[in-house]
Parts: sequence; structure tokens; C-alpha cells
Amino acid sequence: MKYLTLLTTLFMFPFAGAHRIVGGREARIHSRPYMVSLQIRGQHFCGGALIYPNWILTAAHCMEDTRVDIVRVVLGAHDLRNPDRFVQVLNIQESFTHPEYNPTSFQNDINLLKLNRSANITPSVRKICLPLNNSDVNPGSPCSVAGWGQVTDFGTLPRALMETDVNVISRRVCNQLWSQNFFDSMVCTASRGPQRQGFCSGDSGGPLVCRNRIEGLVSFSGLFCGDPRTPDVYTRISAFLPWIQSVISRR
Repeated sequence: MKYLTLLTTLFMFPFAGAHRIVGGREARIHSRPYMVSLQIRGQHFCGGALIYPNWILTAAHCMEDTRVDIVRVVLGAHDLRNPDRFVQVLNIQESFTHPEYNPTSFQNDINLLKLNRSANITPSVRKICLPLNNSDVNPGSPCSVAGWGQVTDFGTLPRALMETDVNVISRRVCNQLWSQNFFDSMVCTASRGPQRQGFCSGDSGGPLVCRNRIEGLVSFSGLFCGDPRTPDVYTRISAFLPWIQSVISRR
């Protein structure tokens, strides 16, 4: 009984920023032109998504205690170690963390980054569409998540951008599995089949994409990445559209 209690405790402990796309594949080069790599001294630490030519969405926990002047925003990337001529590197002018972000529960885990200039929109660098206000993704909907996080438990880095397919699960089921760690402003996904598929951090802040729209931002997962017993949890973008538009309109 003590062993089962310990296991349950471990499974339910949320880990923001685990380190890999699990059960994934290499993305087709430049097939996700909205993907962002946030880097410090040339090292990737979080993902993000381009939503306007000079605005990035990422997770609040990615920018926690992080000075914006040392962060570089890399657009149009595929292989981070061997960047091609399509890559654009920009600086951050200002960072806006949601005022009600809770670093303990990861509630309101969303951050806007204003770039120092607009990105040059090309086939390799394009914004992704936002969802409709307060809309939801139906359970069972096929979606995908991508990132440059580690791909094994031994710290192996991917050769290039990785992606995997996931299914949205119902809010009721996610609430049962995550209990007090799940809020209405979140959305959950799980593997489509028996293989573990999902994210871990290094992929934090990256977009959950459904029907060519950004529906979520990678927030936290369980002890074992891609484990359906502790579904992957994302910030639900549609719940924050008024805040996003308010910040952008004032700048």
C-alpha cells in the first residue's frame, strides 16, 4: 500500500520543462514556420510561437527570473546546430507575464514577448492563427506538438525539430487524473496509441496545434513524459485572448 501511495504521488507531481518530445519524428524542414527557439548564449531552453510579426507566445515559466536582454529569439530554424540561410535572429524588446501566473500550480502559464522589430515574413517564417475566443477543442481531436527538447532519458539532443501526434482528452478525465493541478484555462492531451507520445521540458512554451491553429502552450507533465496516466497539460490559448489583445493593443 505504501508503494502504491508513493507511485501515485510521483505520477501526480507536475514537472514543468521536462526535456524531450517523446515518441516523435523529425518534422519536415520548415513545415512549421511559426516555431520559435528561445536561446541563451546559443543554447535552446524553451519554445514559442509567432502570432504576429513582432509578437511571440510562450509559457510564463520559461521567462521566470530570465532577463530579456540575454535571450535571443530564433525563427525559421530546423537544425539548431547547423542553421541555414532562412534563420532569423531577433531580440526581445519587452516581456509580459500574465499578472495572475502561479508558478506553483502553473495556472495562467502564458507570456507575451514583443520583439525589437518585426520578423521578415517568408515561407520559412510565418505566424500561426489564434483560436476563437473561449473556444474549446473537442475530446478526441487530433493535434500535434513540436520542439527541440531532448529525445531520450540520457540527454540525447535531437538533430532537428521533432514533432508528435497527440489526442485531446476531455476536461472531466483530465480533472480526475490531475485533481487540484488542473484548471479550466488548461487543456490536456494523451498518446493516440500504446507508444508514449508527448512532450517534456525543453519543449516548454511550444505550441499545441489543432486544425492549423495554436490551441495550447506546453506547460507541465508528469514524472514520465507521454504517460497517459498523467496527461500532458497545456495553457488553453482561447481562454486568454482578451488579455493577449489587450497587451498588444496598448503597445
